[in-house]
Amino acid sequence: MNSLHRLLYCHRTIIVAATATSIGVVGLITENESSSHQRHCCACESSASASFSTPLDVTVHRPSIWARLGILSHPLPRLLTPNDPAFKIPKRFFRQRQSNEEKMRQLLTVKAPRIARNDPEFEKKIGLLREEIFQLAYGKGVTPQMREDFLIQYGCTGFSDDIINRLVELCATRGVVEVGAGHGQWEKALTDAYGRHMSDNNDRSISTDKNNQENSTSKLVPREQKTKKRTKRFDFVLAYDNNSNLPLNTHIYNQYTQPHHDHFGNVAILQSEIDVGKVLRSWACRGRALLLVYPPPGQMAIDTVKTYIDAGSENDTLIYVGEGRGGANGDDTLFDLLENGEWILIEVMDVVKPPGDKGCEKLYVLHHKKSN
Repeated sequence: MNSLHRLLYCHRTIIVAATATSIGVVGLITENESSSHQRHCCACESSASASFSTPLDVTVHRPSIWARLGILSHPLPRLLTPNDPAFKIPKRFFRQRQSNEEKMRQLLTVKAPRIARNDPEFEKKIGLLREEIFQLAYGKGVTPQMREDFLIQYGCTGFSDDIINRLVELCATRGVVEVGAGHGQWEKALTDAYGRHMSDNNDRSISTDKNNQENSTSKLVPREQKTKKRTKRFDFVLAYDNNSNLPLNTHIYNQYTQPHHDHFGNVAILQSEIDVGKVLRSWACRGRALLLVYPPPGQMAIDTVKTYIDAGSENDTLIYVGEGRGGANGDDTLFDLLENGEWILIEVMDVVKPPGDKGCEKLYVLHHKKSN
């Protein structure tokens, strides 16, 4: 689907104002999505074994008319089915998006060329036009600074404390691999929360061990053994991106800036699509949950999920953050795969949306059934 909203609501689109010799030209500059080298980029986690021990004979709940109308919801966990309501975007949302697209086309093709460079109010008119385009893209009352502040803190889609704590709870013993991690805001938030989680568990363990030892007859145990912490750690999140379409300018927000220090995480750079396959098939990523946050339109998401699943039977958990079928993320082949009768929807959570609330993305936790 190549409609304009896939360009406007994905951070890779940059709205700019430029001038020619006699007219003001407002254009949309987008990256070439045909290059496979650029597909794996950012676009805009109790024990894990217990948490994901969902039985494979989950009752299949067929979507009822009430569920399709949004009146009733199916119980979770449940097996996803074709045209599943979990990924259905309301028609009113599409209508509004299409309306905004048409308005923007009019601004770009009709209004912009009429602004002459020699007009005494050229700068003012171009500024107003730029503001009008920006608000159609991101929402009424949203300023460029508001948008940039959100991108600095979260990336394309925001996370809540509930989301971060839940993902740490679900994936504490298995870890996460994130592809298309952008500047690494999700990686940093998850890693920091995992560190706090481990520290809390160690403190409780030490307290319990101390009480047990004081009440036992084994008081001859050396003190250093009594107070030994369980400090075994691993890299909770392994994050990757090819850095071809980052939402923020890394020359401005470099490693020496406060935003980078406060919000950006550790993201390894992928050089090619081959690197993605090597990463997902590596021993370090074996058994981790796959995290995809706001993937770009096209094949990147489906290719990544397929590679992840094919890499080993332990790779059975997808955490997808984005819009449903027909939205700004992935394509129909992704949702066809998720609705092929092999995926169980474990949980759905609301995300923190950008200012203007122009999207309908959610967080989905999905479990892949093992083939018999």
